[in-house]
Amino acid sequence: MGNIDLLLKNEFENLPLDFWDFKESTTRDLTHGLHYYPATMVYPISQNILKIVNKHVDIKTLMDPFMGSGTVLVEGMLDNVSQIYGTDLNPLAVLMSKVKTTILSEEQLSIIEEFKKKLKSIEEKSNQVADDFDNYIKNDLNLDITAKTGWGDSADKYINDYFKNKNRKFNYQSFSNLGFWFTPRVIILLQTIKNQIKQVTDLNAQNFTLLAFSETVRIVSNTRNGEFKLFRMKAEKVASFMPNVFAEFYKILDRNVAKMQDFIKACSQTKSKVTISFDDTRKLETVPDNSVDLVITSPPYGDSRTTVAYGQFSRLSLQWLDLDYTTQQEVSNIDKNLLGGKPYTHKEQWSFLQSQTLVATLEKIAEKDMFRADDVFSFYVDLDKCLYSITKKMTKNSYQFWVVGNRTVKLEKLLTDKIIEEMSVKYGLKHLFSFNRKIINKVMPSVNSPTNEVGARVKTMTAETVVVLKKE
Repeated sequence: MGNIDLLLKNEFENLPLDFWDFKESTTRDLTHGLHYYPATMVYPISQNILKIVNKHVDIKTLMDPFMGSGTVLVEGMLDNVSQIYGTDLNPLAVLMSKVKTTILSEEQLSIIEEFKKKLKSIEEKSNQVADDFDNYIKNDLNLDITAKTGWGDSADKYINDYFKNKNRKFNYQSFSNLGFWFTPRVIILLQTIKNQIKQVTDLNAQNFTLLAFSETVRIVSNTRNGEFKLFRMKAEKVASFMPNVFAEFYKILDRNVAKMQDFIKACSQTKSKVTISFDDTRKLETVPDNSVDLVITSPPYGDSRTTVAYGQFSRLSLQWLDLDYTTQQEVSNIDKNLLGGKPYTHKEQWSFLQSQTLVATLEKIAEKDMFRADDVFSFYVDLDKCLYSITKKMTKNSYQFWVVGNRTVKLEKLLTDKIIEEMSVKYGLKHLFSFNRKIINKVMPSVNSPTNEVGARVKTMTAETVVVLKKE
């Protein structure tokens, strides 16, 4: 191990045991707090990794190939890293990261303020239109807005009929089960706000307001907020649900403007160039080979279709946003396109990944459920592809910091930290050291019932491991 490696190892290992827990830290300071996102890395992790590594190595290029909400990228800007790359397969993560890392000018902030004034000028009339339509659905047609059929699956028909009879044109965002997830008046008001956003000609200002709109969509939808997965409120709550859509939007927009103003001040000396791409980490086509000095990343745990369902979390926002770089069909398939979304079912290939730890665990899972073993294997096949593509982008003597969690499947713990360490060897990577941190602020329950047996409970993930690799 080289002198720099030893210095890094000693510095990280000599920190207090609870240093990385960040009990008092949030994920909401500066532009970190522009939009909620599942399983977000607390920013002091990347902040302190950058601070320590920069003492010993000149970091010119930083990459997070699983950028999610853009936490690492924002910290890279605050650390004034020259070139920063971020990639993700979730279109909402791409929009979020672009907005969080785009320093708005005074002129763009003024454009946003003018947009808000214009929106306020039509607020009263828009609420009246929404209330009239709501009355038409509930009283004139006597539709049950809590039912899955009728309003729930045919909202398009009723919207079109109403405005056709009024001899008015109302362009709105249509998608499957629109009425199931949104009440009549909420649809009218959301579309009114979106129509005004689309008239903002400055793209950065428009994206900024779109991100506030995205969070508004979730808050005023019929979903049970505070969960990653899509669950609708109980029928009785939907029936009485009357959110103030304009007020919610203004509150989020004003909060975000204040956070952006703080970020502008914090980045007054920053000259970072940030490149954000809708890209598959298994390929990384948008990042040059042999160009990255440091990777800080936190890959999915491997349960994107179940516990931390990024696609489900993002779906309603994305269906309303209708971004240029994705289709409604792709929006519905995000979780299938993430790591492990496509199954590999060849047990004889388990050893191909060159991880004895993985093979031993797969064999134990297979004794209980072969399908789940294949499912787990599929995730690590994709993670291995990511290791290969990421390493191709790295410069000689560069470092990778992987923040990973070890989940449990069929009561068997998957030691992802050890599996990454073993799989990485064939790509010329050397494991330098690892360190642990407690997950203090969790949204997920501390226990769950993975076997669905009455009374059977298993502790969920309460710690993460940071695996440090070097490309020699």
